[in-house]
Amino acid sequence: MLAHMAGALLLGWTVGYERRYSGRAAGSQVYCLVCTTSCAVTLLAGYPELWYWASSHDAGVADPTHVINSILTGIGFLGAGIIVKSGLNVRGLTTAASIWGSSAIGILVGIGFYLPAVGLTALFVISTAIVPLVERHLPARVAIAGTIRFREGYKPDPEQVHRYLGKRGMTIPPDSLSITHSNGRFELQCLIVGDSVARTDAMSTIAFELSAMPNIEGITISHSSRA
Repeated sequence: MLAHMAGALLLGWTVGYERRYSGRAAGSQVYCLVCTTSCAVTLLAGYPELWYWASSHDAGVADPTHVINSILTGIGFLGAGIIVKSGLNVRGLTTAASIWGSSAIGILVGIGFYLPAVGLTALFVISTAIVPLVERHLPARVAIAGTIRFREGYKPDPEQVHRYLGKRGMTIPPDSLSITHSNGRFELQCLIVGDSVARTDAMSTIAFELSAMPNIEGITISHSSRA
């Protein structure tokens, strides 16, 4: 069981890192937690002879799988309440996945699978504490929310902004671009995605590059994530 859960963590991280590399909201930690939890819950159903400390019981009557579905569903609703979307930002995904995954630890302990429960806990710690440290040294794409305010009377050309950022290794996802007009000024809101290992450096680079563009009155940038 420990070997299978470790394998699930590795495969979950592979999918999660691809999402992180693309600058998506659900980072690799969430994928690790969900994939490992799903593996643990599925595995326990395959060892009915070891349920409840390998005591003599009728697996058809004392079957924990009857309540596992209710537990995971209920805890899933609890975790969903923690996820918050504010503008272009999504918060609480890792915490929600951790809460949902911790229910599997309780299930394993309740059924008498102590070693898998300890192993799952260790894998959770690896997912939430070790994986982020490793990923800091790996290439990734970062998503940054940007608001560009143009000077009064100037009509911006979005393609010009696209070309300007493209020359510097940055892109604007088409589905994130919006333009508003108020008091004679245009304002462009978008996500700016660029290659970077350090998100702070990426924000500084974007701020300096955009401030050099003509007819820009102000710039606001902040950390962001996208689903």
